[in-house]
Amino acid sequence: MSFNILSLSGGGYRGLFTIEVLARLERQAGKPIGQCFDLIAGTSIGGIIAIGLAMDKTAKEIRETFLEQGAAIFPKGEPAAGWIARKVAQYKFYTGGPKYDGNALRATIEKIVGKDTLFGHAHTRLVVPAVNMTKGSVQIFKTPHSSGVVVDLHRKAADIAMATSAAPTFFPMAKIDNSYYADGGLVANSPDACALHEAVHFCDQRVSDITLLSVGTTTTGFSLPASLGPDLGVVEWMKNERLISTVMSSQQQIVDFMVEHQLHDRYLRIDTRPSNEQIVDLGLDLATPARRETLLGLAEGAYQRVAGSPFIERVLAHKRANTDFPSLLSK
Repeated sequence: MSFNILSLSGGGYRGLFTIEVLARLERQAGKPIGQCFDLIAGTSIGGIIAIGLAMDKTAKEIRETFLEQGAAIFPKGEPAAGWIARKVAQYKFYTGGPKYDGNALRATIEKIVGKDTLFGHAHTRLVVPAVNMTKGSVQIFKTPHSSGVVVDLHRKAADIAMATSAAPTFFPMAKIDNSYYADGGLVANSPDACALHEAVHFCDQRVSDITLLSVGTTTTGFSLPASLGPDLGVVEWMKNERLISTVMSSQQQIVDFMVEHQLHDRYLRIDTRPSNEQIVDLGLDLATPARRETLLGLAEGAYQRVAGSPFIERVLAHKRANTDFPSLLSK
């Protein structure tokens, strides 16, 4: 019997690409897209979407919320203009606190997953990576789909969503109990391998039964022009998110390589590589109308390339196995 996994990458405002692809797949399926999967994994913005889908929010609902709140989460959509303004912005970046206070992000998350909704209210198995900075360890938040794994059952879903999306320099670290957490993208921006490992070792699934659909955030590849030369310093590496984009793209490529070798034609990655002009224009926190239209257009193209494939038709026809996590909350 097939065991379907949905894996969603991190990428800040570029997550609009992810949710647009999912909304289009949902329309094709004729049912909430989360109901097509037995396990959903997500990191950062992908984690927020994953938790929302597991709580039976539709992709359409999450998309609408993200479109409404994107500019509030990232209120400074345009880079500083002029030499002096850019130098001041750089100084604040290197000497100040996080760029955003996280309040609008929290409000948006609560609209998607609910203010008091518990992780154990999920109707689908969940895997959400983060980094516990207090303990210096990787943290994989998960539903109690394996016997004895109940530590996250009573935690607020919104707290876990904040933890996986607490991107360094962009947002403050998130606190849960006595620990501070940073963005899961530091360890698994693409959680495909984490999800596959979870299914095999904690959900007792055979690799031959697993189908995995992965949706990215326009980070298929990233390269630097030779004109930059080899001697980039801190400022040049941080400019236009070069370092972050390199890390995200490199992580994705090695994960793709490993997962595809295990699943073969039962693995599909939906993503796209923007043009060089679009890459400069698409920042992790650039929530302007122009960027929105670019991301929506890229998502439409990516969806159209796979919409009629047998893989997608099989995935969308699937019905998730029943889980009863909410019943554990009363025990």
